[in-house]
Amino acid sequence: MVIEADFYSVRLRFKRLFADPSIFEDQRNTARRYLLPKTIGDKSISIYQITSDISPTDDSGKSSEIAGTARYVHRGRVVRSEYFENANVTLEYADFGSGISPSDHQKLWKKQRWGRMSFNLEEFRHEHLRIEMPDTSELYEMLRARADPTTLVDVELPELPDNFFRSAVGYLETRLKQFAEAKHETIEIYVARDLLPEEKEALEKRLTRPSTQSTIYIMLSKVEGLPQL
Repeated sequence: MVIEADFYSVRLRFKRLFADPSIFEDQRNTARRYLLPKTIGDKSISIYQITSDISPTDDSGKSSEIAGTARYVHRGRVVRSEYFENANVTLEYADFGSGISPSDHQKLWKKQRWGRMSFNLEEFRHEHLRIEMPDTSELYEMLRARADPTTLVDVELPELPDNFFRSAVGYLETRLKQFAEAKHETIEIYVARDLLPEEKEALEKRLTRPSTQSTIYIMLSKVEGLPQL
């Protein structure tokens, strides 16, 4: 099936950036918390963040240094927090069907407020792609049917730039794990390009076919001793 995906990159400049947990805790979901702060379920997991490590930088591109500490209001409480001055934060993420249009993405970032902090939207980039991917529900049911108690399959994704490729893998993994957790099963995904040569060779021998830079391996394991629903 063809998935419609939108890829975004934003650069935010904070005059004073505090160590707000909504930015610096669980950093893989920072963009999701900003865009969909009260949403759970399918809409929430449709936002997949490519940026895994949020590292503020100064205007020259060097890592920002802590400028001091000051009082900061977080969730109604006044706390003392370290802060950076004139710090830039870049976030890259993909939207796999949240229902937020590209223009609304831009409008949300143009609010230029993160909690009690203000920022300037220095850069907003958007690219739309159509990606050929397996239907996740059909793929999951196929994995379940084969698992006794485990099964391994390889899936070939289209050739994409690395950040787009990894967001597609992340979206696929998130959806499959959502299905598996409801059935007390586990999903593991291995990206061929990230494996050691001997690891990749072992998987290729097991499945009797070579891999490419776009191959991913998916393993489903049923937890023995639990009833299968």
